[in-house]
Amino acid sequence: MKHLEQKAHRWAKILGNLPGVRAIFLSGSVAAGTAKKNADIDFLVIAKSGQLWTARFFIFFVLKIFSQLAKPHRHARKICPNHFIADHALEINEKDAYAAHLFAHNKPLYDPKGVWKFFVAENEKWVQTFGEDFGRSALHPPGKNPWKRANPQSVTKNMLETLLEKTQRWKIEKNPDFKKPGAKIVLNDDELRFHPEPKNKTWKKPA
Repeated sequence: MKHLEQKAHRWAKILGNLPGVRAIFLSGSVAAGTAKKNADIDFLVIAKSGQLWTARFFIFFVLKIFSQLAKPHRHARKICPNHFIADHALEINEKDAYAAHLFAHNKPLYDPKGVWKFFVAENEKWVQTFGEDFGRSALHPPGKNPWKRANPQSVTKNMLETLLEKTQRWKIEKNPDFKKPGAKIVLNDDELRFHPEPKNKTWKKPA
């Protein structure tokens, strides 16, 4: 377990300096302290507003170059950046028992702007309704999310973001799992998520 956390910290510092990345949180079983020896390392990536696809592209590119990107057939001890959300939309949309347990155990790895405090503040209430708690992270809630948009419908994208969105959408939509029944796939300006087999359907809270 310790070696997985150490690897997570190393890679978060590397990936955190890539274009479009605002912060990186450790998620999944490693964050919860329940990981097995050959578990993968889940990252929740907070991207800068209007740069979700840019952050995803560069993170995937670097991980692929160094053979560190988790794949279904090769995921042991690899990095799995399976969820991207924009800094202007820190409140999690899918609220259920699994999500509450998952996000309550997240840990900030790369967070130079202090996004974690705002993330906790925007999700603490609904997480608590499922009997979960962020713990000491929530003791000093900050003010309003400084990246939140006055107009929720307006997201400014540069030419690079537009191009990377088009090419990545095309590739994702070609994936056989894209139309898989029950798959949880979100591709919008607030969130990028590709989960062909969502765990919330079979998950049971640890005793």
